[in-house]
Amino acid sequence: MLQIQTGQKIGPYLVDGFLGRGAFAQVYRAHDAAGNVVALKVGDDSGGGRFLPRFGEVTVTRDPRAVSPDECPAEAMFLDPVDGAKAEVLDSEEVDSLLLEEAKLLRLAQGRGVPRLHEVVEKNGRPVLVMDYLAGSTLRERIRSMEGVKLSWLLDACKQVQALQDMGWTCHGDLKPENIMVSEQEEVFLLDPVPESCREDRIVTTPWYNPFLRWDDKGDTQALGIILYELLVGALPFDRVPWSLAGTGHDCHSEEDRGLSLSLFLAYPPMRELNALAPRHLEHIFHAAVCNDSYNLADMREDLEEFLLRD
Repeated sequence: MLQIQTGQKIGPYLVDGFLGRGAFAQVYRAHDAAGNVVALKVGDDSGGGRFLPRFGEVTVTRDPRAVSPDECPAEAMFLDPVDGAKAEVLDSEEVDSLLLEEAKLLRLAQGRGVPRLHEVVEKNGRPVLVMDYLAGSTLRERIRSMEGVKLSWLLDACKQVQALQDMGWTCHGDLKPENIMVSEQEEVFLLDPVPESCREDRIVTTPWYNPFLRWDDKGDTQALGIILYELLVGALPFDRVPWSLAGTGHDCHSEEDRGLSLSLFLAYPPMRELNALAPRHLEHIFHAAVCNDSYNLADMREDLEEFLLRD
């Protein structure tokens, strides 16, 4: 792990303080000689959400040593065609490779709905992404502080992903409350996109929001549906993730076994049983997002727009 401290120089940038961390990287605030403020993203020596130390209680504290218990850092899921997915750690070379691939996605986006990438510098031979500093709060922080969350922000996130697809992205790959930033002007930005894996037997994602371990438009649709459920219910729909047969070969299990496993997995508590005030239209959106394989981001956008216009 690069030991980053306030007052340290990384290239032409002077570090001001710590902003946050995830499973594979840490982010710091810094400025250059002209006073321009940026965010620096540096990789950990190893990564994997379940291997991160956590604070004892839910907290707003940001510290490179631990994360709050209500946060869901990503995992490196290795896919076995028979036994399914298993979370493992990534070494520093693999983490650095992820960062460099993320940099390519950010360059494609040109600042459209994501932090603009200024450059990639090196520190002790490891890449450091230099990006726009965004003032605001994540959806996770809004939920935690009970400041109030607008459904239109989910619609904006949906629109942003679609716009990024037009610029060459396949999907975001890791949508969750931690990766949706709302600026002080209430603009929605998407953080930490996950590039396509260079290995067929690995996917980097957050299973709580991507229980079927998909890296495509449908995976993003399911993630936004699960966020919607969490906002209305105050909990996540699935007790254990990912789905036990995610990533397994179709020839390793009979269709009957797969169907039974899937039906048992999708036996989530209905939204209106936990929140009687949840609108039926939103309950339908969540159900379609998670259970209907043909329901995609375009469908979700249309349904959210219809609901917001009607409301």
